[in-house]
Amino acid sequence: MCIKKTYLLCPIILISLFVNSLLLAQNIVTNSDFEIGKIGELPDEWQDQKEDGAEGNVFLTDKESHNGKQSLFIENTNDEGYIHPNKSVKISPGDYIFSFWAKSDKDIEFPAQIYNEADWNILFDTSCSLKSNLWTKFEFPLSFTEEFTGSIQIGLTSQGRLWLDDVELTKKTEIKQIPQNIKIWDTMTKKRDIGLETQDKSKWRLLSDDVSNIKGDLAIENNFFIIIFCSELGDVVIYSKSGQKRAEIKPIRLKGKDIKLTKCSILGTMNDSIVVETHFSDEDIDFPVSFTISKKQIIEIKSAQGMGGISIYSPIEYGIVPNFISDDLIFDPKYYKETINIPSERLFLGLLNGRDSELFITLPLAHQDIRLVPDNDKKLFESIEIENDGQSIYLSLLEAPNIWHKEELKPSYLEDDVLINWKRPFPAKWVTQLYEDGVKTRYTFKATKPKDDGFWRAAVGWYTYPVWFEGEKAFIRTSKKVPPKGDAIIYFLERNGTPTSILTPVDIIKATLGPDTSENILDPQGRRNRSLTRPNCDIGTATCEVTNQIKKVFEAGKEVEKAEYIKGGTEDMIYFLARENERAMEYQDFAKKMLNFLSTAKINKPDQKQFIEKMEKITNELISAYEHEKNNLKDADYAKKIAEETVALTKQKSPDNLYKFIRLKEEWTGMGGAVDDLNRVLHTITRKLFQEAGYSCVDQTETVRLAEEIRRLAIECLRNPGGYEIWSNY
Repeated sequence: MCIKKTYLLCPIILISLFVNSLLLAQNIVTNSDFEIGKIGELPDEWQDQKEDGAEGNVFLTDKESHNGKQSLFIENTNDEGYIHPNKSVKISPGDYIFSFWAKSDKDIEFPAQIYNEADWNILFDTSCSLKSNLWTKFEFPLSFTEEFTGSIQIGLTSQGRLWLDDVELTKKTEIKQIPQNIKIWDTMTKKRDIGLETQDKSKWRLLSDDVSNIKGDLAIENNFFIIIFCSELGDVVIYSKSGQKRAEIKPIRLKGKDIKLTKCSILGTMNDSIVVETHFSDEDIDFPVSFTISKKQIIEIKSAQGMGGISIYSPIEYGIVPNFISDDLIFDPKYYKETINIPSERLFLGLLNGRDSELFITLPLAHQDIRLVPDNDKKLFESIEIENDGQSIYLSLLEAPNIWHKEELKPSYLEDDVLINWKRPFPAKWVTQLYEDGVKTRYTFKATKPKDDGFWRAAVGWYTYPVWFEGEKAFIRTSKKVPPKGDAIIYFLERNGTPTSILTPVDIIKATLGPDTSENILDPQGRRNRSLTRPNCDIGTATCEVTNQIKKVFEAGKEVEKAEYIKGGTEDMIYFLARENERAMEYQDFAKKMLNFLSTAKINKPDQKQFIEKMEKITNELISAYEHEKNNLKDADYAKKIAEETVALTKQKSPDNLYKFIRLKEEWTGMGGAVDDLNRVLHTITRKLFQEAGYSCVDQTETVRLAEEIRRLAIECLRNPGGYEIWSNY
């Protein structure tokens, strides 16, 4: 900052000599970064003025910028008058910081002013000295005692060229109370590794209201972690309460550079949180990032617009993209040698090395670029990169002994109840993925051991459910239908008897993304199985269930007495078959819609041909499966014909009725079994498409965008499956 001179021309303004460090800041200048507006024209909500014979231009340019893609260019082509932009702002009484960035192609002096638009009295006037070809920040503390509409004017009074960016008038509100359960520390030194001292803070100084004059590094502590702003290390480090380093945060743009934290200040408190702004800097770039640290496990990270994204360095053993309608994506670093792009979809769960901690990240903005960077020597992901560019990232640290587990599924586990070497640390909806029909399928751990051969899946048949608890002990039973293949990764996302003191990822989604976005992501309505049961049904739903009950009537010789009961049963089955056939056609409609989308994508994105053709091949499996089975599905007229033949047997008792019904029962169950099996296959293929889109898109960001749309369309189709496609809320 350089201030040549300052004038005090009106009692409405006072220049502050010092600023309380505990402040809440709000910039009241809209479009202050000049990102809104067309190149070559004035920025939106800004005007220009040429006074006293000044000549020149004021317009947006993308040739220079301090922050973002655009800046405001001012050119004075003569040595007369004053050319400048105008910006009107509503100013209320209070303390402010007036700041902006400027650059010129020569050494120059220029004025910066604020007027009262009611009488055009000048309230602030200073002359700024600027060295050539160097973006420089100018910053002035101000105080206003009355409410008024102000005009911000920064320009040239002599021949020259000037670029402006990030013109801000930031109001400060003094906060006098630190939130409960949050402590502010001065580490008293600026060490590069301070992890051991997080356990013994005897050399640290605990700060109260006065947070000025920090000698070491700023540290914020709550009941769950300690976050230290390491000025010499040039990053922000999160330690667990046990002293383990869990994450380091740095700007992507400064990766590999020798950087420091050149500024670190507490802006204030907000909703029981501390707001800290810090600046990552090297010789050329100043990168401001704000951190909002709550008394819970959640940290909000927000970088300046136009500055790129954030790297979160953490030893991630598995990276997970959760989904609440279909299966989660689980990325294993051992399969990747280079940085990979993954679908963002607003959620990321990192299972950390050591198996006693996790990072959970939520993103308010969809379709942000996310990359995982592997460390091939350690067989981990060393970091996750998020191109948030002015948007918030919510980062949460979850910790407990054995908070996640990896179990190798050995061949010896086949057809055996295996007590694994892991106990759940607390009740929750613990899940894992096992292979079924060659597709990874999510299984939720049951609270108790299911009955042997008590679990049924269309086409697969009866088998023992594969994962359950007995108390805190966990068991896995694989079979030929659910074979022991690969590793079972066990983790949780949702509550199920979980103590209120424990924060789950779903709790974090609701706390950070708001009700509408949370509802859309969690989609409780879409997770429910659709009803295949006729309203006010007489017997039941599925053809096997209904015909078994009708058979008992014929075996008892009471078909005439219970004619209405049997007729109602046929109507139950007709309704069931109609709904199941409608569902099969939904998959066909989805396949056609997907093929149309992929066909267009192949034309518009020829460089994505290999990925698109792989998606086409899987989508065509949906059509092939239907074509293979459609002759066994029969139509509604055929079902009505079988119903009429069934009801006809109730007109008169006959020793042959039972035999004739058994033949009709085969017809009924054949129709029901065919469409049941088909819908299960179609559901599995659609989940396969959903998964493969996510796993196959990692090489390019453009491929990720295609994959995200494919996955979105697949989710639309997978919502509300029938109970014979997949079990409820799997």
